[in-house]
Amino acid sequence: MRRLIYSLTMILSACGVQPLELVGGLPPLAKQITCLPQETALISAHRGTARGTPYGENSIEGLNYLLSKGYLMSEIDVARLKDGTHILYHDGVWEEGSTGKGVVAATTWPVAQTYLLKDTQNRYTAHKIPKLTDYLSVARGKTYLEIDFKSSANYEYVIDQIRQHEMAAHVILISYNAGQAKKLSKLAPDMMVSISTQKSRDAFGYAESRAAAWVGAGITDKALVNKLTEKNIPIIGKVGFDWDAHKANAADILVTDYALNHRPITGLTRKNRKAYQACLTP
Repeated sequence: MRRLIYSLTMILSACGVQPLELVGGLPPLAKQITCLPQETALISAHRGTARGTPYGENSIEGLNYLLSKGYLMSEIDVARLKDGTHILYHDGVWEEGSTGKGVVAATTWPVAQTYLLKDTQNRYTAHKIPKLTDYLSVARGKTYLEIDFKSSANYEYVIDQIRQHEMAAHVILISYNAGQAKKLSKLAPDMMVSISTQKSRDAFGYAESRAAAWVGAGITDKALVNKLTEKNIPIIGKVGFDWDAHKANAADILVTDYALNHRPITGLTRKNRKAYQACLTP
């Protein structure tokens, strides 16, 4: 049974995606999940982009493109530079995704601003590395975010910025072990925290009712899915280019590199949409 309500930016029809006017702004993610029909799941764009698009990972341009297509969620990576500036970037060195060279954490913001991002096809773009604060300003009230902390990131600063941008109810903080889950839950009792079932099966108590379970490819593990469902814990899985409907039936959120190959809410149809809309009505 689904858990968590409210309204969203887009609604699907049999012919595609049509806009739906928000009621009181973007609803809390915890409430949104409650209203999803059992056979549906939110699609989350891995690293804030989609394969085959001319946008770099974690770029504001990629975010705006996803928003224009009706997508409701992205997974992003936050790192800290030498001077304390927090940016969005996944890799530890610049060569992997930009025109820059060297270690990300050893770079200052003025230098980082001279670099350009590569797109999903490894071609250089005119897009610059964004500050966390600039990205949150664009995302605020429009989308949900999974926040992945790189080793250089400062938890307290990132959480404070999420609150300042009034996004506490619209994010999931990603943890990878029990210690990290406990720390994030203590620092952010007002935010959801995802916990890896692959490495920390006993960590759910730290996040209490705000826990979400990252199962990755384990979305096919029926015993695990049933256990989490019985505990009323939202489930986050990972899918690739092609997958079957059973994964949407098991998960609440599906993270993928191929967001554009799936509808923003996969499994939402004309048949189940009426009940979904009724649930979203305040």
